[in-house]
Amino acid sequence: MRRLLLLCVLAGCASSGTPVIESTTPKQATIYQGEGGTIMAERPRAATASIAAPPATVWLAAKKVYADWEVPITVENPSAHQLGNQNFFKARQFAGEQMTSLVDCGSGMTGPKASSYRIYMSLLTDIASDGKGGTTIQTTFVPMGQDISGGSTDRIPCGSTGRLEQLFLARVKVVAGGK
Repeated sequence: MRRLLLLCVLAGCASSGTPVIESTTPKQATIYQGEGGTIMAERPRAATASIAAPPATVWLAAKKVYADWEVPITVENPSAHQLGNQNFFKARQFAGEQMTSLVDCGSGMTGPKASSYRIYMSLLTDIASDGKGGTTIQTTFVPMGQDISGGSTDRIPCGSTGRLEQLFLARVKVVAGGK
């Protein structure tokens, strides 16, 4: 009887035709689109701050923070007011912090996955004048994790704790001499 029921279910699935995608299907947000491809994420984490310094000063300060954190800048587009790196990885630590304080990839049998996974990241910064002599800076962080111990090549989506974005903005403020 179970085989007959299973056969009927499978036959019904096989003959269902083309699936209909409803317009209410949630879509991923586009974080970056350029020569290197497109980065999309479920819920990107972005943080914004105002700095009492001109945009050119904040731009140079942001570049210095990227260099201090050993993140090569692969996106540098002054006309679009954006710089950063859309695809780099770190493991265990980043920006002087334990990865688990920056990224949440869930937990496994041995604890938080972010402590042992290779974390691929997109860290992009938008810098623009606030129209009052200062600057508005926004940084967007999108992490993905990969278990390198088991031979898997699949990356899993991870979430940001929000700490990295705040560390980045605070460091840029200090370097730029803004308030």
